Amino acid sequence: MEARPAKKVIPLDYIRGLLVAQGGRCAITGLPLDPQDVNADHILPLSRKELSPTKTEENIWLVHKRVNAMKGTMAYEEFVHMCRMVLDHQSQTEQLLGQIKTRNIKPVSKDDFDAWVSSMCDDTGRISSERSNGLGR
Repeated sequence: MEARPAKKVIPLDYIRGLLVAQGGRCAITGLPLDPQDVNADHILPLSRKELSPTKTEENIWLVHKRVNAMKGTMAYEEFVHMCRMVLDHQSQTEQLLGQIKTRNIKPVSKDDFDAWVSSMCDDTGRISSERSNGLGR
């Protein structure tokens, strides 16, 4: 049986030092960190081998558990970029929510949908950012 490598344990005094250095607040949002809401987060997620993450103190900060759930396996820079995209798209999202809530989504026939796909997608079937979205908007 192959032995598992020992887990790297971040010392508790370092975690306490982080909490003090962060002023008791989430490293990403500044939200106050209550004991039941705090997570130690890997700045570079361990699952992202291409980012060369480490299990050391230099890769840990304390964040609110909801922020950690939202960040998932994104690196901090990727998470910030995604948040900016959400904010930049907010008015379109609210417009769509209004259409959904008022049941104002029109059915589209298969022929019309196929034409839309043909006009919107590249050869791989992905939505092409250069094309207008045609139907429905």
